[in-house]
Amino acid sequence: MAERKVDVLTVRWYERAARSPDIVTRWLDAAREHLPEAMPRRFGDVEPLRGRFDRDGGDGFRRGHQQAEGLFFLAGTAPVYSASLSARKARYFGPTVAHSLDVALKPDDDRVRRFALALTHPGMVYVSASVNGQTLDDGRLWGGAPDEQPFLAPLGEWLGLSPKPPSWCWFGPAYSRLVRRSVNGTQIAGGLLWTGGPWVTERLQARLSEVDPADRHATRMPGGLRRNPLQMLFSLRR
Repeated sequence: MAERKVDVLTVRWYERAARSPDIVTRWLDAAREHLPEAMPRRFGDVEPLRGRFDRDGGDGFRRGHQQAEGLFFLAGTAPVYSASLSARKARYFGPTVAHSLDVALKPDDDRVRRFALALTHPGMVYVSASVNGQTLDDGRLWGGAPDEQPFLAPLGEWLGLSPKPPSWCWFGPAYSRLVRRSVNGTQIAGGLLWTGGPWVTERLQARLSEVDPADRHATRMPGGLRRNPLQMLFSLRR
């Protein structure tokens, strides 16, 4: 397959690890109902992905995720090219985990949006969807555009909302009250769906330009999302 540039919609889910139901069950159920192309064909925690859903089934997919120690990857069927799920064995400093999906569909595609919202729950913090250009080579995606949405939870440390608005997003219950005065959204799936218009106030935005990681958090965040320095030191010594 020749290389070609494609516009890819990247969806990211950020959730509290301690309050999240099993992601494997949620993913498979949501894919079956809303986006069959997101059902895994191959999966694993290292390349090449050695798990095969047609051979190993849902039980094999679940076992692979349980045994993974970092990110657990899956390849779907076009237009779903890749996805990653945070593994339960992964060790992070902060309380937040993230999952992602790369799909070559428009931001307003209803299947993607319904799939994204089907994964939400009361412990979900934030869901973002943004378009970025990537290179498709031999069925795999490489690279991303400079204006792609930043990753907001390095090592599980939630930094705050993006300074640049995504194509659309969903604010979980913890954020709905904080953003309601600055954005116009629709109440759905227990949170607030934003599809355009004014963006969130600066106080809620991650300060990504700060050099010191300790200064990169937003000045205002929901309770329980920031890990204090003593907790981080304890995590390092474990």
